[in-house]
Amino acid sequence: MSNALLTDLIPAEILQEIQDAFSEYSGMAALITDSKGSPVTKGSGFTKFCMEMTRKSEEGCRKCEACDRQGAFLTMQSGKPAVYSCHAGLTDYAAPILLNGGFIGSFIGGQVRTEPVNEEMMRKRAVEYNIDPDEYVAAAQMTNELKREEIDKAAYFLQKLAGVLSKVAFQAHQAFSQNDEMKENARNQSDFMMLFSNELKASIGELYTFFAKNKDDKNILLQKKVSGLMARTLELGSIAEDKVDLTNIMNGDFKLQETIYNIRSVAEMKVLEYGDQAEKAGNRIEFNIADDVPGKVVGDPARIGSVIGKLIEYCNKRSQGTVISVEIDTKVQSYATQLHIIVSDGGTVADKKFTDYIHGYLTSRGYSDLRDEELDMSGLSLVGYHINAMSGTLEVNSEEGKGIEFVIRLPQLTVTGGEF
Repeated sequence: MSNALLTDLIPAEILQEIQDAFSEYSGMAALITDSKGSPVTKGSGFTKFCMEMTRKSEEGCRKCEACDRQGAFLTMQSGKPAVYSCHAGLTDYAAPILLNGGFIGSFIGGQVRTEPVNEEMMRKRAVEYNIDPDEYVAAAQMTNELKREEIDKAAYFLQKLAGVLSKVAFQAHQAFSQNDEMKENARNQSDFMMLFSNELKASIGELYTFFAKNKDDKNILLQKKVSGLMARTLELGSIAEDKVDLTNIMNGDFKLQETIYNIRSVAEMKVLEYGDQAEKAGNRIEFNIADDVPGKVVGDPARIGSVIGKLIEYCNKRSQGTVISVEIDTKVQSYATQLHIIVSDGGTVADKKFTDYIHGYLTSRGYSDLRDEELDMSGLSLVGYHINAMSGTLEVNSEEGKGIEFVIRLPQLTVTGGEF
């Protein structure tokens, strides 16, 4: 097992922000510990019963810390999430964070009940911890009561999230440990940046999906906070990916990463990513996808998502107070499926000279033939290169009611059979 510390590999502020978002939405307490069970973050959503009463008692605090270590120990033993009862009668759950098979930390959640408060037992504990029994019982009654299935579901989700954090930690460790040993240092760092970006985006994506399935009107503000967290993470990831792609292009080492994917999911994520940016510009993003678009196709979802995202970002910067439209449909051609993606900003009409210039900039493979500081800053420098690498085509049009319009056609392979 490695001696590396969790916070050496994943910054504590990232752990804290993910933990806070989960806790605030789920209504459950959360904490991340190191391999010894010692906290590496500040507790999120801790109940009054736990934080202001039990943990303020010397004996109660000692037992709470022992339970935190117990959760870490249980996950270390099995490498799986553990659901257990704490000394104060509440239910907690923990999921392991691993590095190359070795235990380096634990993601703990809970401080909830699965049954009504046992007042007699609570009063005995209150006397033991030197706490007013009536106040202790009242605080216990304020803790959330959930069904065991709900707790198991949360524990399963934390297992997935902890698994992603484990992958991020592994990639960071690999990059750092090889830094002085490998001659191809730049390539290793590029690989690490791409993998770190992908894994972190996946973790935030899972968080959003989890929250979105359980949202209600009372949590609109928190929804925005979680969406903002994801958007910032995705933005940082996109910057890292762009730098990796540009470096690889310059070195002649650019490769597509083709896999089976769902275009609806890719596009929805990009619409979400740039939603806050659109709102600040007074814009609204509309997304429409034809019903007959296949659920599974083979292509490079990261590069396709990058193209959609950069075009949305450009539209947000070009127009204010308008509707940005993202439309997707497909057309079967021989053995392939041609994917049609149309992004338009609904703003002012652009003259042909301008659209020709934009088209020339993009189809110059986006990065060496033409230079334009404003367009470079808009993030369009890789769009043409990606489309060309995927054997696609691009048109740039402008007409009344649509403003500027980007039409992309990409050949993809359709996958049949099974459920995505």
